[in-house]
Amino acid sequence: MQYVLGVDGGNTKTHYALFDIGGNAVAFAEAGTASHEQLPGGYDAMAEELKKQIDNLLDKSGLSMKDIGYSVLGLAGADVKMQYEEIRKRIYNIGFVGFGVYNDAFLGIKAGTEKGCGISSINGTGTSCVGIDRHGNWIQIGGCGYITGDYAGGGYVETAVIRAVYNSIFRCGEKTIMKEMLFGILGITRDESLLDAVYEKIYTGEIKNDLICKIAFEAANRGDMLAAEILCQMGTETARSVVGAYRYLDFSNEESIDVVMAGSVYTKGENPILLETFKEKVSADIGCKVNFHLLQEPPVSGAVIWALEELVGQVDNKTRHKIKEELTKML
Repeated sequence: MQYVLGVDGGNTKTHYALFDIGGNAVAFAEAGTASHEQLPGGYDAMAEELKKQIDNLLDKSGLSMKDIGYSVLGLAGADVKMQYEEIRKRIYNIGFVGFGVYNDAFLGIKAGTEKGCGISSINGTGTSCVGIDRHGNWIQIGGCGYITGDYAGGGYVETAVIRAVYNSIFRCGEKTIMKEMLFGILGITRDESLLDAVYEKIYTGEIKNDLICKIAFEAANRGDMLAAEILCQMGTETARSVVGAYRYLDFSNEESIDVVMAGSVYTKGENPILLETFKEKVSADIGCKVNFHLLQEPPVSGAVIWALEELVGQVDNKTRHKIKEELTKML
């Protein structure tokens, strides 16, 4: 019997899932990031981490690399051609034969849709937008920082909150309750202590980024206009990427299109402004019905389904649901 391997490698953690061709779970593991952009050793460190974790998974299952018929690896940091080439070269050297490498954002399409095509908007630690049309053409928009207009993601929200507070104090900006909330988290009372505290407590990782990110949502819930503007801007910018992917690919004959929203800023945000703005802007500029889906399924299930499609062809809905359910129980 042949097996498939799915890998969801984000900026903070990586999921590894081994299944047989019947859609039955064989083994699962969670480990730290395998992104070449996060590991000090770059691409070589990425390959070393992937090999270590996959070898452990296979050893526990009594299998070897030759038993894996196909693998799909969705990896953060796979954004441009040069990166794909470097990643593929090292994965091939690990011992993989049949495999596909994609940015981890693509996994949401395979995990969150029945058709296996559509658009996925990621709003987690970082942000990007990807699309796959019915013909198998695909596009990634964003994921490279401000140069590609990545005005979303937890890192952006954190920066926007600090900037809004800084502007309110020193640059004639509007007053905001985000100041008292930020000062409370930083443990400061004096305005001139702000930047020192940011460098000493946030940039060093002493204070987790998500605590700062939550300030925008909590302040918006309390009626703060600047916080609401941050959320509206995120919704607008992420919608622009979705509409751009729709126009770039061929969805012309589709009666409806699936738009998947994935990432903690989408799924854990405690104020509706972001999602409402996003949906409104997308629906206004896409020429067919839009089915919005807030991703709850494990993205690694998309990697497993994709690998199975490459190995055996079309995967029926029963098997798709089975894979998603088994992985949901494991997480």
